[in-house]
Amino acid sequence: MTTLVAVLRRALLGLAGLLIGLSTMARPAAGQSPGGTGVTVGAGDALRVGGLVQADAVLGRETGPSDGFRARSARLRLGGQAEGVSYVVQTDFASSSPLLDAFVQLPLADRLRLRGGLFKTPYSAELLTPRPRIRFAERARGVNALAPARQAGVQLSGDLTPEESDAQVIATLGAFNGTRGLSPNDNDRLLYLGRLRGAVPLGPGELDVGVSGGYSIDDQATIPNTAPSFAGTRLLLQADAQYEAGRWLVAGEFHTADLDPDGSAVPEVGSQSPVGFYATAGVDVGAGHQVLARLDGYDPDTPRLADPDDQLVLGYNYDASSVLRVLVNYQAPADALADGFVTGRLQVAF
Repeated sequence: MTTLVAVLRRALLGLAGLLIGLSTMARPAAGQSPGGTGVTVGAGDALRVGGLVQADAVLGRETGPSDGFRARSARLRLGGQAEGVSYVVQTDFASSSPLLDAFVQLPLADRLRLRGGLFKTPYSAELLTPRPRIRFAERARGVNALAPARQAGVQLSGDLTPEESDAQVIATLGAFNGTRGLSPNDNDRLLYLGRLRGAVPLGPGELDVGVSGGYSIDDQATIPNTAPSFAGTRLLLQADAQYEAGRWLVAGEFHTADLDPDGSAVPEVGSQSPVGFYATAGVDVGAGHQVLARLDGYDPDTPRLADPDDQLVLGYNYDASSVLRVLVNYQAPADALADGFVTGRLQVAF
């Protein structure tokens, strides 16, 4: 454990030095403005308004909430940029924590950006995919459990793409409270995260790969479906890859963590090593029509909370227009395919 922590710290420090060194180079930034979606209000890009409404129907569920209907998301997003400084404020009226994002981002140089506030941490390709564009009704269980999600903090991101290259390389470093959402820091220590992502043309398509790592010492961190109130040392590691070529798509992620409790309130619970993964394949079967399959596995290494199992999710997405999507999922245990349930969704996003 000590060796892994030392290696991670050295890697983060080296990446930070590389980012700062490249910030003085004159290549224009390739990053997209955080306020780059929605409808422009007034002149320029000082204010853009976006929204998301997802209405779900769930049928055939044997455990958990009863079948029925729900408003999965009801989001309003305000953003924009002026003189190179961009901002985003996003709420979800269907959530128990309505404020999702509230951050500002400013350019430090042509290839370097600084962001501060409440936002998604730089960890996991599926976490960083906006909710309107995720391929299934919900993200994979390993992502929901181990990715640190939205937190208050700061991050530095830089474009490391070589000159005259068809590839793109983006590096990000961040420091966060270590607690989700607007929860205050649980101690005087921070959660440190780093992510390196690259995209390169390969054959008829494009390969997109990423790796992420994180380290923190926690007092009362929540790790969903794994450790409701974790106190100790947390080490996170993750890798993802995606390849798209023509109508075809394959993608996957692997997540692992080392949770070493310190003075746990439950003495019988020792160190945990949760592991999660997903593998997705999809094909466009017509204009706006896509079918997908995902194998989703998660082992929380916490027998008293949940048993490890694999889930199979079959999906169909129909993009009826640039704002309207219809989604249908069938999710079932991989060893009992007849015991699944159906989620149907109507989505409007702009």
